[in-house]
Amino acid sequence: MNPDHDTIAEWAERFRNAKPFPHLVLDNIWDNSQLEEVAAEFPEPDDGRWITYPDPKEWGKRCGGPNMWGTRTRAWFDTMRTPEIADLLEQVTGIAPLTPDDIGGGMHMTTEGGRLASHVDFNIHPTNPALERRINLLVFLNPGWRKEWGGTLLLGEHREVEVVPEFNRTVLFATSDRSWHGHPDPIVGDHRRKSLACYFYAPARATAAEAHSTVWQEDAGAR
Repeated sequence: MNPDHDTIAEWAERFRNAKPFPHLVLDNIWDNSQLEEVAAEFPEPDDGRWITYPDPKEWGKRCGGPNMWGTRTRAWFDTMRTPEIADLLEQVTGIAPLTPDDIGGGMHMTTEGGRLASHVDFNIHPTNPALERRINLLVFLNPGWRKEWGGTLLLGEHREVEVVPEFNRTVLFATSDRSWHGHPDPIVGDHRRKSLACYFYAPARATAAEAHSTVWQEDAGAR
């Protein structure tokens, strides 16, 4: 990924003006063959190394950290940690300086019946309270994914934006106490919704909300 100056400026304008909160959806910015190799490295759903969650609001979600990454997956995350990527995202989002972290991120996979209720993320880094979570970056790895299979990423308290998790589709969005997102509609049929997730932090602002864990829309009664 090496966009020119004009492309970066266009992405920045789209990000800044997007509703209901700053975000950007981009197709085919990564090399297809690289992502195909990454997708092939995903372990089977019953692999005991997956981290799973008993809460029905995120039932069926699997999270895989560095202990599960193959060579190509590790190379992708190494790229995400480079100063070049941080600089690019700083130009697009206007947020700086950015520091990457895969806590809670890494490989994600959800299978039949799985869902992720709409939520806003925890806001302060769990081990470094001087850092505030500011940006989520997701890359989907699902060739030919169809909307009727479920798993559509929804952005906004009222599901204002729908993003089908198609192969080589990247979603970048600013995290805040109004950045509601999730895929609350369960996966239908024998399909594996695969994605990569990397999160970016910046020095905590004086205006940052008091530290909180994930806030679920179902718990908050926001619907």
